[in-house]
Amino acid sequence: MAYNRKWYVIWSSRGNSVFDSWEECKAMMEKYPDAHCKSFANQEDAIIAYRGNPDKEMGILRSIAKAQVHKINYAAFPDIIVDSIAVDAACSGNPGVMEYQGVDVRTGKRIFHGGPFPEGTNNIGEYLAIVHALAMLKKQGKDTVIYSDSVSALAWVRNHKSKSKLVENTKNAELMAILRRADEWMGQNTFTNRIMKWNTGEWGEIPADFGRK
Repeated sequence: MAYNRKWYVIWSSRGNSVFDSWEECKAMMEKYPDAHCKSFANQEDAIIAYRGNPDKEMGILRSIAKAQVHKINYAAFPDIIVDSIAVDAACSGNPGVMEYQGVDVRTGKRIFHGGPFPEGTNNIGEYLAIVHALAMLKKQGKDTVIYSDSVSALAWVRNHKSKSKLVENTKNAELMAILRRADEWMGQNTFTNRIMKWNTGEWGEIPADFGRK
């Protein structure tokens, strides 16, 4: 009888993995309760899934991010402004497949999402997430606080222009066009929103984190 070998991809808040053994996969699942697994008939498909967007494969990122939000004891950290938006980006490789999102800090609900974009970088995603939040809030007439954990993106926003060295190509042309529009918006608009650094060391992962570390 032919042996039908399978490959397994695991996504969890502790990191992602690929296995060709169900025993190893099962052990990892038992070790990390938030882990999610999907099987594939060949190695190529498993690697594509591993390098791609877990949310597209299984819809698990929202649940992981939501779980992380509820682990934050806001009563213990009165410095956190809970009526705010947290933004973050995730990138598989550098450059690689990138996406970003904005999340309501109080509820953990996703407010917006961009991507996934091929051939992007994490810094570009972090910057676009802030600009996306600023443009949305200006349109709504709100001065809501925005949290980001990216030092580079915060510096780019202060300078009203991105500083990416990413070279444009056919794969990332759409993303680079969006980046140029973001720079144009920053150069043409003013805003009153405070953009604050999320204190990861004290508060834990930012609520908008994609849970891929």
